[in-house]
Formats: sequence, structure tokens, C-alpha cells
Amino acid sequence: MMETLTYSSEGGVGIATLNRPEALNAINRAMLEEMGELLGNAADINVLIVTGSGDKAFAAGADVKEMSGLDAEGIAEFSRLGQSVVKKLEEVSFITIAAVNGFALGGGLEIAMGCDLIYASDKAQFGLPEIKLGLIPGWGGTHRLARSIGKRRAKEMMLTGSKFSAERAYEMGLVNKVFAHEGLVDECLELSQKMLSHSPFALRQIKQALNAIDADDEFEEERFAECFATEEAQRDIEKFLNKQKS
Repeated sequence: MMETLTYSSEGGVGIATLNRPEALNAINRAMLEEMGELLGNAADINVLIVTGSGDKAFAAGADVKEMSGLDAEGIAEFSRLGQSVVKKLEEVSFITIAAVNGFALGGGLEIAMGCDLIYASDKAQFGLPEIKLGLIPGWGGTHRLARSIGKRRAKEMMLTGSKFSAERAYEMGLVNKVFAHEGLVDECLELSQKMLSHSPFALRQIKQALNAIDADDEFEEERFAECFATEEAQRDIEKFLNKQKS
């Protein structure tokens, strides 16, 4: 039984829900490991929908509290684990859909960008605010966001750490469609069935053809670990954790 995810499947469509609502579905090691295991074992589906529990968040980022207790080797390993899960979302043979029902920040946005399609609630908000912790994205967010919305826009988003709305994300090409909050998952299920009315083999071949582009995750992992080791990052992380306690 999984501790940080819930999962169900029917008619070739699976739904995986990030399930740490008390922490706005912040992504910890256990969640990454469970997601990786799920992606490796979900052989009975052609489409996987990934969403978050509760009404506030898809995933508000990586679990900063857990990260703060890691040393240099531990943070590099955590980055590699996150990258491996995002890559699995991209590379599994079935189609992956992010149903973003709230905050998709930091690692949450990186998980969403690993999916083939992103559909958003009209209440969703997006961003890579790692700069506010003295860090950079560590799970492939730099190059995936740049490919999605263009390098200049991506630079602005990451250098300022700003959030943007679902409508803005749609305008920039990050999000495929925006739906009313209450109907988001139902809309994703309907779209899944539309895809499954076509040849599952052809769907998988289209995904493989479009994904045949190399990405440099190793460079980002090294820079992420170097940032984490700085005094500025440790100060900003401590400030963030203290703010959470108050």
C-alpha cells in the first residue's frame, strides 16, 4: 500500500493522486519512490492522469523540510531521484496527463512538465520559485520550461521566482487547456477516452517520435547541488522553514 499516492485504473486509464494534502502535496523521497514504482508497474493502462489531492495544490514543490536535512551527497541523490521520475513520466510507453488542480510550483511544475499533456484548473498557479531559496530547479525544470514557453520568458520566470495563472500558462503554451476547477479530472477522463478511440500502438509511436530529443539533466543536477551548498541558500531555506512554523 502506498503512503503518499493513491491509484486507481479502469478501462485503460489510470489516475495517480499525489496525496500529502497536509503539506500541499509537497514531494518527498517517499513520493518520488512510489511514483517511480507505479510508473514501472502500470502495464495495464494506455493513459495515466496525475493530479493532486485537495483543492489547493497539485504539488507546491519539493519538501523543503526534508531537503534541509540533507548533505551535499544527499541533495545530489535527491535531485537524481526527482529527475528519474520526471524522465519516466516522459519515457513510459503510455500517455501521461497532468491534471493541475492548484499550485504547481518548483518540483510540482517539473512533475507536470514531465507529462505529455498539461490540463489546468482555472484556479491553478504555476512557477519555478527556487531562486527565493537561493537554488535553481533540480529536476529538469530549466530546459523543460524553456522548451515550453521560450528561453526569454523562462529566464524571466526563474530569475524573478514569480508565479503565473493558468490562463497565462495557456497563453504562453505551457498548458494545453484550462477547465473549470470542479470538472478538471472529468475533462481529462473524457480526453483520455477520445485518445483511446484511436490505435494505442500509434499513440505510443507518436509519443516516442516527439520525445526523441536529448536533454541535459546532469548539468542542472550539478548546479543545483552547488547552489544548495552556499550560505545564501542555507539562510533562505532556514527563513522559509521558520516562516512555515509561524
